Amino acid sequence: MKSTYQTQQRKILLDFLAASHDRQFTIEEIMEGLYEEGRSVPQSSVYRLMKKLVEEGVVRRHSKEDSRQFVYQIIESEECHSHLHLQCTACGKLVHLSHEATKEAKQWMQGTTGFELDQEKTFLYGTCTDCKSNRI
Repeated sequence: MKSTYQTQQRKILLDFLAASHDRQFTIEEIMEGLYEEGRSVPQSSVYRLMKKLVEEGVVRRHSKEDSRQFVYQIIESEECHSHLHLQCTACGKLVHLSHEATKEAKQWMQGTTGFELDQEKTFLYGTCTDCKSNRI
């Protein structure tokens, strides 16, 4: 495996993403979050680093729901590719579905519809418990 030079900007970006590993961020949200933490990374560097991190398989990039924007999320481990994800549309929180629940959902879907689900690219959207209880 190729060793990657760890620049200060790269470290700042990875630390930010790792601190919120259960969330996905647009580039603008990353910039805002870094600003709020008092950290400065030029936007052009964030774009360049995110592209490189996606290519290296450290970060995952997806289209934002109902948008043409992309969102980015750090990949916690290789296991992250082997299960479905639930995402709260209110706060952006990401929940990793268990491997057993993923297997059952895929089997049900294939048995019922004949459709084979690509779990690596599939997100199920809804509202998390915290956001649901805040609406009451």
